Amino acid sequence: MDFTWDFKLVSFSTMIFFLFISSSSHAYKFNVGGRQGWVLNPNETYNHWAERNRFQVNDTLVFKYKKGNDSVLVVNKKDYYSCNINNPIEKFFDGDTEFMFDHSGPFFFVSGVPGHCNDGQKLNVVVLAIRNKNTVMPPELSPGYDSPPEASPSALNSPSSSSSSLSVCCSFFFGLMGVGWLLG
Repeated sequence: MDFTWDFKLVSFSTMIFFLFISSSSHAYKFNVGGRQGWVLNPNETYNHWAERNRFQVNDTLVFKYKKGNDSVLVVNKKDYYSCNINNPIEKFFDGDTEFMFDHSGPFFFVSGVPGHCNDGQKLNVVVLAIRNKNTVMPPELSPGYDSPPEASPSALNSPSSSSSSLSVCCSFFFGLMGVGWLLG
């Protein structure tokens, strides 16, 4: 009985399993405002920060701010643009707020301190729709297809796309190594 062959087959199967897991989608945590956190008058507007990132369902925003001095309110679109803090959908005061996206579409956040929203402490995030890989049609076959806008260079460097590229490269590399090892 050749145990070497059995060992190689089990090892190869295990490697394929881990490659499959590594290529699946991941949820990310984003620190709102980067190092500065959720503050009045940040170096970069929150919406500019959001435009440089790509958000998907199950990703989490982390708002860091001084507990007792600020808050985060989830509001509707109308209240976002008018900076109305009187009708929040959700409100957080803990200083280390984590908000997970449970669906695609726009989300609107403002500071709960009167005047802070009007001074720019507000954030509009658009979460990408979930796409099923099996139902996507090529553009030339899709009814009513309009070409999508070009992606900005910063969108191509988002954590989600970088991780996907890295995952595909690693999967390919380890797959070749495994085949070579199995045959060698």
